[in-house]
Amino acid sequence: MCKKNKEMKIKFNAEEVNYSEAIDGDIIQVSFDEKESDDLIENPYKCVSISINYEFPPYEPTIEWCDGSEFNGGLKIKSYNLTEDSFKLFLEENVSFDISFKTDQKTLKNIETFFLIVFENLNKSTT
Repeated sequence: MCKKNKEMKIKFNAEEVNYSEAIDGDIIQVSFDEKESDDLIENPYKCVSISINYEFPPYEPTIEWCDGSEFNGGLKIKSYNLTEDSFKLFLEENVSFDISFKTDQKTLKNIETFFLIVFENLNKSTT
């Protein structure tokens, strides 16, 4: 977890944007990565991933990220804003992300649908 009351703003351009499903859609993950990295322990790049597992309750999204030096996660999502080339995400404990990206229309539509379903009760905005 992050240090309470310390504002953390993570901004980057995601060269990798992924939407993936496993076990017939029971597990869904969306990720934005500054650069592709195979090193899951010492990733030198910024990234954020949001996933949900519909196999076992509670059906709540899980968020994990790397700020370029440290991995973190576990905070609740307060709101988000998704456009065709940017993703802004606001978490509890003053953590936020400002991500620019480019992706194909199919991936973008899958991400939009995922967010609308998972976060239908959040204070959200999409354009």
